[in-house]
Amino acid sequence: MAGPVDLSQVHAALDRLRHQLCHCGLRGECLGCRGVEMVRAQVEAVAAAASQPILMQVAQEAAMKDMAARFEQMAERLMSDPELRRAAEEMQQRVMSDPEARRLLEELMRRLGPPPD
Repeated sequence: MAGPVDLSQVHAALDRLRHQLCHCGLRGECLGCRGVEMVRAQVEAVAAAASQPILMQVAQEAAMKDMAARFEQMAERLMSDPELRRAAEEMQQRVMSDPEARRLLEELMRRLGPPPD
């Protein structure tokens, strides 16, 4: 079993990103704040699941697949709104323009593995 996972760098990068994306004064009301917190929760869930014994990982994998499916459905509903789509595209551009945030996201994606077929 793996030891404690240090997510401090990921949290610091997400905090910096939230400051860049926020339109509500960090009250958690805008798409930028909510999106960053959603990503934060996913990172914590992945780290928690990956640090569990293998039998727990098998059980949690099903829950993660369900969460991913729900996230995908929510994203599809959000992207059907033109204003939210533009905001999401702007958020993506900001994330990818921050070298540290981009590096952390790429590292996270490598750790998660290739997308399922």
